[in-house]
Amino acid sequence: MREIQKTELLHSQVYTILKAMIMDSEFRPGERLVETKVAVQLGVSRGTVREAFQMLLKDGLLTRKNNVIFVYNPSVQDIVDVYECRKSLESLAVKLATAHIQDEQLNELGFVLEESKKAVKLNDTQTLTNLNQKFHDMIDIASDNKQLIQLCDVIKTKTLYIRNNVLKNHFKNFSDFVDDHELIYLAMKERNASKAEQEMLSHIEKSFETIQNALK
Repeated sequence: MREIQKTELLHSQVYTILKAMIMDSEFRPGERLVETKVAVQLGVSRGTVREAFQMLLKDGLLTRKNNVIFVYNPSVQDIVDVYECRKSLESLAVKLATAHIQDEQLNELGFVLEESKKAVKLNDTQTLTNLNQKFHDMIDIASDNKQLIQLCDVIKTKTLYIRNNVLKNHFKNFSDFVDDHELIYLAMKERNASKAEQEMLSHIEKSFETIQNALK
């Protein structure tokens, strides 16, 4: 059972808890969420849940229809739109990151890559999922563009949600994305922004192709 802590703003905690529950499939895509039931479940007020719902609506993980709240259930076009955005945003992020990244950040990126290779050998899919997210997060942060980082966060949250909850059985070959990450990393290490941008675009297009095949 997820617990409320008294050291943090209540609605922020409820937001974090509900977001984790949505991402972990504890609520199904398209499921209706009722303030009173969620409030009782978490032992908080309806007002606190309402504030958390507003934050999740902004994230796009909840949707509202006629004042009824539902868990995000993306259409085929929604999924296509998310990946189109991801291609543009993350390609720009790696281009900027290649110019701005510090040596310490680059070393850490290399460490994440090596840990990913180890996880592939162990077939540790959960660790690979986490390291994949960390690799992309680090590149976004290294872009040193606050607006871009915020936009990427929204798109990546939806991407992860789609992969975990809608198309979870279609992402099995993790070694491919680790190979792609290595090409991206090497281009960044060479400080070749255009090459890094192209490698990132190619990487996301491969994921998009997997998505399109699954949607067919």
